[in-house]
Amino acid sequence: MTETGTGPLDNLRLIGAGGTNKVMAGELMRLCRRAFDDVRLPEPKKHGTGALIYPFEPRVAKLAALYHRTSVRVLWDVLETRAARLEPLFADVLAIAKQNAPRYLWDGARLSVYAHGVEAFAAGERQVVGTVKNALIEAAADSGMQVTLDPETPNIIFAVRLSEGVVRVSVDLAGRPMNQRGYRSERGVAPLREDLAAVLLMLARYDARRDILIDPFSGTGTIAIEAACMAKALPVWVSPRRALVCDMPAFAGLPPSGADALFADTEPCIVAADADPDLADVTLRAAGRAGVADSLIVLTSDMRELGPGRIRELTAERAAGRETGLFLGNPPYGERIGDDDELDALYADLGDLCSRFSGFRAAFLVANRNFERAFGMQPAIKKPLNNGPLPAYFYLYEIP
Repeated sequence: MTETGTGPLDNLRLIGAGGTNKVMAGELMRLCRRAFDDVRLPEPKKHGTGALIYPFEPRVAKLAALYHRTSVRVLWDVLETRAARLEPLFADVLAIAKQNAPRYLWDGARLSVYAHGVEAFAAGERQVVGTVKNALIEAAADSGMQVTLDPETPNIIFAVRLSEGVVRVSVDLAGRPMNQRGYRSERGVAPLREDLAAVLLMLARYDARRDILIDPFSGTGTIAIEAACMAKALPVWVSPRRALVCDMPAFAGLPPSGADALFADTEPCIVAADADPDLADVTLRAAGRAGVADSLIVLTSDMRELGPGRIRELTAERAAGRETGLFLGNPPYGERIGDDDELDALYADLGDLCSRFSGFRAAFLVANRNFERAFGMQPAIKKPLNNGPLPAYFYLYEIP
């Protein structure tokens, strides 16, 4: 028994942006159905509005770290303690890790530790990190394993988080934030984070088998690229980036390998348009790195020029079998267009454009209070969803 009475954990924890629990659960279920015949996910526990907790299953954990696009972190919770000072923290982590360290540590492992949300702890962040690191190294030695601290090239990373008085230690199965895919090396103005683009696609109920997808404000192509990747269920990571889970002994030989698309036969029909002539090449380069350049129609165009006739012309060769369509985008909020009247006119023109596509859906993430009025339709869904530090709303419209 530890000083505080807490002990080992064995959970899979998915962490995403606030308000994304439902879409994270939906995406993981979709992936599991495709990857495994014998896995039935239980209903997850929810921790706030941006974290899901499942019983740990190694194959599901590996699948999530390799393919789950709506999460920001994929963690394996291994222990927790209510220690409030450094000395009992060390003692608890050491005592608990001695019980199960061989499950996640191995001889020769190079580890690193980071901390999040530990401001309320009675010591600084660096002291918390050092204490947990020392306890893990000593616990490994007690099991006959020599592990070393290597912040530069670790092959296992531990996350330390303080929440509601509980210090939780987890293995970060990806080893980096999940939105850092590796395909985007050039950023436009106000880029949309990759995991948030994936969330928008899930919220908008994007179905690559039936929908023509049109992003009229595509910027550097994040929504379009994520749509193509999700359509095929491609691995999250673009070489040379690689999830740490691939080299952890606990997952050796388990499917999936992370090398293949789970829906390789899906051929999406995606139009990525932006008025800035400098961004088409940026989008194509990023799409090439992601392996989906052939899935996109990329063009320089003002969104007002994307009427039904133009879309039919652009998609004639790819739209066979598509019964519906989806406008999805992240319009300017005011940072790029400073005049409220100009923005209102843009939103009104966008509403007029979408209204000409009977039977389509339209979905937008916007942080501008005038959007809903200027767009001119009643949303079927209006959901608070921050874009980074900006309070924003996700709007979904069903076009009659």
